[in-house]
Amino acid sequence: MANKVLFGFSDLYVGTYTVGDGGTVTLGTPYHQAGAVGFSPEASSDQSTFYADNVPYYVTYSDGAIEGDLEVAMFDDSFKTQFLGYRAMTDGGLAQVKGATKPNVYIAFEVQGDVEKRRVIFYNGSFGAITREYATTEDSVEPQTESISVSFAGDNATGVTMATYKPGDTGYSTLFTAPTAPAF
Repeated sequence: MANKVLFGFSDLYVGTYTVGDGGTVTLGTPYHQAGAVGFSPEASSDQSTFYADNVPYYVTYSDGAIEGDLEVAMFDDSFKTQFLGYRAMTDGGLAQVKGATKPNVYIAFEVQGDVEKRRVIFYNGSFGAITREYATTEDSVEPQTESISVSFAGDNATGVTMATYKPGDTGYSTLFTAPTAPAF
């Protein structure tokens, strides 16, 4: 029986997406970023309309990148240095560096379903900058989250932007330890 609904967002992993000589893709060791709150991917597409006989005669869509915001309780320092180009300062601080080189990445995570869990991976992404809000404490403590914009161009060789796995799939069992580049 298949899921009717999906809910929840947990077990967020991030790794590097590297294209080597000859187009060989290597997915780096997954890094677990604790505190997953949400991810809101949206596919972009462009409509192309051809008119004939005074009406839209042929309409087609071309798929573009998948863009969204990734929200966590707080991005940890290792995440910032590995994926955002932050650098340690001589006085012990951790600095966000303007124009820092950032690696391309993949993200993988798990969602719950009414029947079974699913694991999802998005390929060949790039991160923007972390956004956060600092707010005073009022009558009760309200945790502030951090989010980052991300855009996924997809795997260069196959065009795959994302894949979903269910329990029993080989990719499901290895996604958080040793994910593989997409192949048909």
